[in-house]
Amino acid sequence: MNRRGWRQRISAARGAKLEGPARQKILNTLMAYFLLSPALLITLVFVYLPSVYVLRLSFYDWDLLSPTQVYVGINNFLRLFSLESEFWPSLFRTLEYGAVYLPLSVILGLCLALALTKIRILQGFFQSLYFLPSVTSIAVLSVVWSLIYNPQVGPLNRILQLLGVQASNLPQWLNDPDLAIPALAVMGIWQTLGFVTLLFIAGLANIPKVYYDAAYVDGAGRWSAFWKITFPLLSPVLYFVIFMLLINSFRVFGAVAIMTRGRPLGSTNVLLYFVYQQAFRFFDAGLASAASWTVFIIILLFVFLQTKLGERRVFYQ
Repeated sequence: MNRRGWRQRISAARGAKLEGPARQKILNTLMAYFLLSPALLITLVFVYLPSVYVLRLSFYDWDLLSPTQVYVGINNFLRLFSLESEFWPSLFRTLEYGAVYLPLSVILGLCLALALTKIRILQGFFQSLYFLPSVTSIAVLSVVWSLIYNPQVGPLNRILQLLGVQASNLPQWLNDPDLAIPALAVMGIWQTLGFVTLLFIAGLANIPKVYYDAAYVDGAGRWSAFWKITFPLLSPVLYFVIFMLLINSFRVFGAVAIMTRGRPLGSTNVLLYFVYQQAFRFFDAGLASAASWTVFIIILLFVFLQTKLGERRVFYQ
């Protein structure tokens, strides 16, 4: 057999050897898609298709009752962004909620995590105890906090009375336009504090203690070690927590719907409650759909800015 024939036989043998792994890889990929297909189907039916339908509906005028939908183009978006629209006050109320909710959640969660890492007895019990509000139904929490904020029988005002506050000076909490949003934000902080704390505890546990030992040997204090070691090495967790809380601040709805329903004087009419009112109170499905996609775009812009600006200061080990 000549040299050319041997080369052909060697190439054929190599192809036969490669055929087995390549085929197995294809079979594994098909099996993975088959196992994921139920979840993908559910996501397609209940997330992506409704989102596309809402986008289509934002270009139509429909009252949710009549069988016909009238195409109006971008008129719904023009009405939404007009100066007379309630969209802008709702956006500002949502930002006000986030301005209270986000920084306090981060600060309290980090302080609580630092405190819990110092506890050696019943550490798991206390971590579970703080996590309970995060897995409790928002309906239950809203009812409980409505009782806490009750100006007549609520324990919060009772405590203030014991501290010497006159009955005429007691805050009305959910009935005061200036206090309603901060009061809702405090409830939101309490609900997510356990989850935020556990994330920070996990981040603190991943920081090697040898860094602290070396810093203390060099004469660094605890405060200096926090800013030079803990804070930089905790930045990936901090970045994720800020991103998560930012999304949560734009998703606030259940507490508003149960506790205030946009009152008093519309001071708690946040974005998602505005969408709910337009769709199911005023039966303006087109405007509600346009507002829904606007909220989605706002969150997407925040994600983009967070990715471009925030990750530059994130330190990965």
